[in-house]
Amino acid sequence: MFLDHVKTRLLWVFFLVFCFSADLSAETGKNTYRFLNLPYSAKLAGIGGENITVRNEQAGQIYANPALFSGGMRNAISATYVNYFSDANGGMFSYTFTQDSLNYFGFNFLFLGYGDFEGYDKTGVATSDFSVGDFAWNLVYARNLGAGFTVGLAMKPIYSHIDVYNSFGLGFDVGGNYYNEKIDLSVGLVAKSFGFRFTGYYEDQETERLPWNLQIGVTKRLAHAPFRFSVTYDYLNDWNFDYDRIKDFSTGKMKEIKGGDMFFRHLTFGMEILFGKVFHVDVGYNHRRNREYSLERARAINGFSFGAGFKVYKFNLDAAYAQYAPSGGTFTLTLSTAIDYFKK
Repeated sequence: MFLDHVKTRLLWVFFLVFCFSADLSAETGKNTYRFLNLPYSAKLAGIGGENITVRNEQAGQIYANPALFSGGMRNAISATYVNYFSDANGGMFSYTFTQDSLNYFGFNFLFLGYGDFEGYDKTGVATSDFSVGDFAWNLVYARNLGAGFTVGLAMKPIYSHIDVYNSFGLGFDVGGNYYNEKIDLSVGLVAKSFGFRFTGYYEDQETERLPWNLQIGVTKRLAHAPFRFSVTYDYLNDWNFDYDRIKDFSTGKMKEIKGGDMFFRHLTFGMEILFGKVFHVDVGYNHRRNREYSLERARAINGFSFGAGFKVYKFNLDAAYAQYAPSGGTFTLTLSTAIDYFKK
């Protein structure tokens, strides 16, 4: 009876937070803290960059969905390095632990640096160089409700700086996951990054709501083949991403985005080829990235991503490459393990 009471209360909290987040769609700063939307895991980057349902024992997966805990994540740690364009580099460190079979805890620390820039005053005279960077801490708690259901909540203090100018914010993620181990089926629902930027880079800058993202996804492994497929639909709360027309470079005129194209811009597809528990290959496709980052008649493999991972001794090493534009893409490397492996 007590466990049923706890489940009921947690489900009500989960429902109320979603209702609260649904009220945040108006008056949102669409470009505020966009670094939070990047994939800080090689596994995630390899299967398209948007996924809330792939389960493994890597600590970094809780950044995608705070409910993605598993029993094998006791004292799990992971470190990720991401090389974006030019001098932009980022990374994430993650740690998870379980108090018991019901309560899970974890945190992520992520950063993205944009390199050094030459400074000039308003008259064009050179001053000192300056740096730009973004940082966030992701504090996670999840509860196992039984019968395959898990809910999780994450709090994200955010800090950003441009030279001597600073910005602070606070965001929240709330997520749920259903996992059926017998048929290897995972279903997830997440509301990401709803919250506020409290202080801007200059005085008297108004408080802004963060650009939140409501996502739903599913991952399923085939019963008699080593393939696992994922589909994620993001921005359930924003059908047209604040644009419904784009420029046709062949004519110079604006053209409307058709409903089918807009629908697929919300979808990310991922496929994993699993060679036992020691090696896997990942492929992903993000249609919005393909359409938004491509030049006319020069789409190449934009929107596609590729990854692979293998286990050596007590470590898992994953690497991924994602194509963003004809000029290049990003490279992500993740190393993960568990402290308990070294106690045996």
